[in-house]
Amino acid sequence: MVYRSFASGVFFVGVPFLSLLALALLLLSLSAQSSPGAHGPNGEHLDMEQSNQPIQRPKFEMFTESFEVLGEVFSNELIIYLHDFETNTPTQSASIDLEVGALTASASFDEAQNRYIVNDVNFISALNVSGEHEVVATILTEDNGDLLVGNFVMSEANAPSDNAEHSHNESHEQGEEHHHFPWWALGLSIVVFAFGFFFGRKNKGVKS
Repeated sequence: MVYRSFASGVFFVGVPFLSLLALALLLLSLSAQSSPGAHGPNGEHLDMEQSNQPIQRPKFEMFTESFEVLGEVFSNELIIYLHDFETNTPTQSASIDLEVGALTASASFDEAQNRYIVNDVNFISALNVSGEHEVVATILTEDNGDLLVGNFVMSEANAPSDNAEHSHNESHEQGEEHHHFPWWALGLSIVVFAFGFFFGRKNKGVKS
């Protein structure tokens, strides 16, 4: 009788403990699912170090005996850095006209950043098409002038895609499905807790 009474007491003390353990496991599972960037929409592990690395923008270079040009292509603008070839010092307030295919555009000088900017929509769109492009630059200063020709390659990985917004929405929907709340686990923990609480009180009543 003593053994059965002791075993019964251990059992009914352990039931609330199991319910608390179930609740703790539930909280841990929710914390793991809500961690941003830990898993992809299909459960795959994501490399956080790679995602934090800055994106390398497509660039092109051109130079002659007079000038050196570095162009950096973005989705909405073209940034140009112009230097004197011999001294490598920035060349300011120059006139820069660019040609890509049948399109032409002029660069404006940004004195604050000491660079030149092209924001012609059609011209930028042509540069962002994947493939190889020939870029022709006509540069004029008060003391000099030159014609520079270079090739620029826009890779498919860097080229803007028309399906980018669709892919983003699809990934967002998949992410929502991946993070559904596990209501079944919450219900199970409540049932276990109620079971332990009911029989625990009943056991106390029997002992008294």
